[in-house]
Amino acid sequence: MKKFLFITVIGAFSLLNQNLVHGQAGIFKVRLMVDKALTSSVMVTAGNQTANTFSSFRFPSNLQDSIKAEIQKTVQNQLFQNATFIYDIKADGTQRKTLETGTFAGGYPKMTKKRAMYSYEQELYVKVKIKVQGFKGPTIGAVGVQYSNIHPSVKFKLKAYDSGKKKIYSRKIRLWDFDKISSISFTNQFSTVTNTNALNPEQIYQMIKHTMRVFNEEEEKNRK
Repeated sequence: MKKFLFITVIGAFSLLNQNLVHGQAGIFKVRLMVDKALTSSVMVTAGNQTANTFSSFRFPSNLQDSIKAEIQKTVQNQLFQNATFIYDIKADGTQRKTLETGTFAGGYPKMTKKRAMYSYEQELYVKVKIKVQGFKGPTIGAVGVQYSNIHPSVKFKLKAYDSGKKKIYSRKIRLWDFDKISSISFTNQFSTVTNTNALNPEQIYQMIKHTMRVFNEEEEKNRK
């Protein structure tokens, strides 16, 4: 695989040291978005540019748990804290979680920083954003039938705040070193039908896992 990454570090890493290893980091918000361009086998676009997308993409519970484990491991590696997920509690006593929409993954913490600090006593408060996106490459072909490749990328962003609401850590990475997927579009006077060699949940998970691994490896290099 070709190697290309974009990475940014903000904040004072010196504030985070091995003396904090026994502290606690509460992960209060995880936003995981997966582009339908990568997971939809069929997309129909009418003349008025409205799109009907046929996608049943969902992370099964085992992969959802695996992603949580990777996030926890990354938080612990970066912040030297024991990491746990913390949830807002509804009036009925159940946890408030993100909803499964086919674009945004469900089952993850969904809480504001203010609410997290009010409800939980932690050393650090952490939020994570993951975007799995597809970018369309050049299109070739005759009128009516066109071919293109979709370039997948994963963006991972981690922020941490202390109990005084001060941001002490902010870092992000975007990777592009993933295999392209093919797409073909058939156009008539009424609509365009696009067939894509869509990715399955396991493939998406492996992309996310790979990105977090590189995220951690790059930071290890920066520490030396």
